[in-house]
Amino acid sequence: MREAKRLVVTEQLIREVVHEVAPVVSEATGWPLEIRALGHRVLPRDRGYEEVLLARIKGAGIDLGDAPKRGLLERLLEYVVEGTVLAAYEPSTSELLVVRENVDDSNLDGLRLVVAHELVHRGQHVNHGELFAQVDAAVRAAFEGFLPGGGGIRQAIEHLRSIQQIMSLLESHALYVQEQLRQTHLPGAIIESHFDLPGLLLRVFGKAKLAQYAAAVPEVAAASVRGEVESLYAAAESAGSA
Repeated sequence: MREAKRLVVTEQLIREVVHEVAPVVSEATGWPLEIRALGHRVLPRDRGYEEVLLARIKGAGIDLGDAPKRGLLERLLEYVVEGTVLAAYEPSTSELLVVRENVDDSNLDGLRLVVAHELVHRGQHVNHGELFAQVDAAVRAAFEGFLPGGGGIRQAIEHLRSIQQIMSLLESHALYVQEQLRQTHLPGAIIESHFDLPGLLLRVFGKAKLAQYAAAVPEVAAASVRGEVESLYAAAESAGSA
């Protein structure tokens, strides 16, 4: 049997996909995406931890110092991130990051869906930037809880819980739009699936957290039918600033 040809994932391809998909995402969300100000990079898998996770932490305003020595937990997290993250939107630099080896077994429509998901996050950032500011503030406060004189792990957990509604809305809306586009525009999309050890670890240890982040999909779907998605964002902004 002839093997499916892998995608050659280049920055030029990502640029073309962004310009192709952005109008559809904009129509689905009702938001301008300001893609002229959107950067994009293709990363090798072995840079996923640094360029996605650590960059997000630094983007929240946390100084991690110079190449801290990684313990067992950090190494496990690195292994999982590098093996499972397909793409990410980094708000601090307004960049779309795509991990080459984690999407090259998708078909082109699958890559379009991956990019569309991240473009929803771009739209959220452009149109509801206050939510991202609230998330960054909570992450900084949680991190400071582990420093000498900080509030400790319980207070850190409370800070992270305070943004659960925001995180659930951000991810659930992106998932909802992604699935709507699959049904209406890209029914043949195939997104690379990772049933290797990192994917298994993510499913086992991260299942509850992932479920929390997707919990608002039915609420987003109902609000979308009523034309009231913006009310969900207004509620999240109010809850996060309370």
